[in-house]
Amino acid sequence: MAQSAEDVVAKKEGSAAENVYLLWYAWNQDFSCFVCGTTAGFRVFALAGEGAVANRGPAEVCRREHSVGFQQTSVMLVAMLYKTNIFAMVTQSCAPNEDGAHSGLNKVQIWDERKQKFIGELRSRNEVKGVCLKKEVIVMVCEYAIYVYTCDQLKVILHLTTGSNKQGLCVLAVASDPWLLCCPGQSTGAVRVQVGQDAHQTHVFQAHLSALAALALNASGSLVATASETGTVVKVFQTSDGHPLYRLRRSTRPAVISSLAFRNDDCFLAAASSSSTVHIFKLDESTAAADGDPSKDQLASPALGPAQDPADPPALRNGGYAPAASTLTDTVSALLPKAAAEAVKTLTPQYFKDLRSFAQFRLPDMDSGQPAVDTRSKQARILGPTLAFHKSEPRLFVLHYNGVLYECSFKPDYDLSLGHQECGFVCATTWFATRPDFKISNPITQQQSVPGGAHEGDEEAEEWQLVG
Repeated sequence: MAQSAEDVVAKKEGSAAENVYLLWYAWNQDFSCFVCGTTAGFRVFALAGEGAVANRGPAEVCRREHSVGFQQTSVMLVAMLYKTNIFAMVTQSCAPNEDGAHSGLNKVQIWDERKQKFIGELRSRNEVKGVCLKKEVIVMVCEYAIYVYTCDQLKVILHLTTGSNKQGLCVLAVASDPWLLCCPGQSTGAVRVQVGQDAHQTHVFQAHLSALAALALNASGSLVATASETGTVVKVFQTSDGHPLYRLRRSTRPAVISSLAFRNDDCFLAAASSSSTVHIFKLDESTAAADGDPSKDQLASPALGPAQDPADPPALRNGGYAPAASTLTDTVSALLPKAAAEAVKTLTPQYFKDLRSFAQFRLPDMDSGQPAVDTRSKQARILGPTLAFHKSEPRLFVLHYNGVLYECSFKPDYDLSLGHQECGFVCATTWFATRPDFKISNPITQQQSVPGGAHEGDEEAEEWQLVG
């Protein structure tokens, strides 16, 4: 069972500096950088150039802690605008005010790293649960309301009412014009699509029966991925009309979905959760639901057939959805009363139609599914890993709260008839630790071992030795 770093790491008496813990992390709009909020301020990390991450890992490019503007201040939430010097954040003073409360959670502050000072502030009567940025707008998310502001004048232009949104779910499409926003609707499990300030292009559709847990938009804003609090299924919809395109089966076991991410070509979608497995789904147009044809909703192509599951009936492992579904429902019909059997016949086929993951990456160093190290503060709002695809190569980055950035690879043209695809481990870089003086070291990569640590056939290589 993983323990909080605050419980594991004891503070030494008389130490010059206190340990620093994670409160939040997030990628920027093009996934070239990520920013983290800590109990002492914030830090910014940049990924290396194309294909170079495996060689030297991410680089810390900015650390603003215990400095001007951040004395006795924790950064609870933070978002960055591409690679600019502008950051939107929610801070909390470690020193209580005159009323004994810790102020700051009801406002978003705009930090200019070039000027090294706060240049703007957005206030709310309620606690801020989320914040997201685009060049045109800044979005402040509260539990029951979302406020959209202009970036230039910090003027509110839109006020949206939502249902309970304790996680602060809200996403902006990076390349859409006008700006496009997706957030929870007023009813449980509903998604609202807001296209600019035009009320005529705004609509709401029902995505799940239970409350939403995760949202993601592709760059153009044409697709939205959703997951509910159950965490067993991920769905993909058209934002233009809410038409369902894909129903993706993560697992039959519930989990907390912490991140969804589209690849830039919209051909793959990745999902991370509270489990130790990251799933990659292939979004093949041939498997998308056809408009106006419910009978073909979420049918899987042979290349995207269900992964083997010990709990499934033998007929499923022999191939095809219809025989397995028919065998199961026929068996149930013989054992259960007619009413119950009819209900099972209605619900069971959907399970067999769900698309299974195209590839999986199992996080290393996980003890019973939990990391050995947890660098989060007890006040952190981080629920699990967050994901980003490589811009040009079939690779995936997994940013974890254990302080490690993992990189894995997969084969886009892999034939699942050959068996289940396991992602290849590329490297792992420790980017965060609770020590205040921590610096990034070289990433860990898998390398071929040869005698003496040199190439085979090297005459100068040392022979293997037994060490007593």
